[in-house]
Amino acid sequence: MGIIYKLQTIADRTVILGEVRGDLTTVQAAASKDLKAVANFTVDTENAYNRISDYYAIINNCNYFLTNVQKDLVRHDRTVFEREYAAVKGFRAWTYLQLAQIYGEIPLVTEPLLTEEAAQKAMNQSPVGIDEICNYFIDDLKPYVDTPVPGYGNIDERPSKKFFIPIRALLGDLCLWAGR
Repeated sequence: MGIIYKLQTIADRTVILGEVRGDLTTVQAAASKDLKAVANFTVDTENAYNRISDYYAIINNCNYFLTNVQKDLVRHDRTVFEREYAAVKGFRAWTYLQLAQIYGEIPLVTEPLLTEEAAQKAMNQSPVGIDEICNYFIDDLKPYVDTPVPGYGNIDERPSKKFFIPIRALLGDLCLWAGR
């Protein structure tokens, strides 16, 4: 749920970045300076919509979970965290896809970064483009294509299954972007 909370930080921004840069929208005079900059493709490092660290915070949380979860814990003939493991892999892949669409080439980090030194080293590695990102995550997600999303009942009167990205749909998106 902590990862989902972090995803909420980028949710609106992701929609705005996708739509405002499109051909079918215009920005009104009352729009913020930052939103106008996005629409005019003149975003600088101070722009509120340009916060790559928010994306990498999600990725690092995903990497930490994937590294530390007890994947092999079995109860009643069922792997306890299988659904959560697949869901977190999906969140990480989706976040990387958004980053690649926004920034082009980016560092691909699949291990948790626990020190500033490790983070600096990771950010200085050779960046990869959207094709490499998509192909990496297609292979990473394929084993989980039929894994159901977690379900915890209703949370705040909403079915919790809707909080998760279906792996099959995400794989379709990744394949489209990779030209497969």
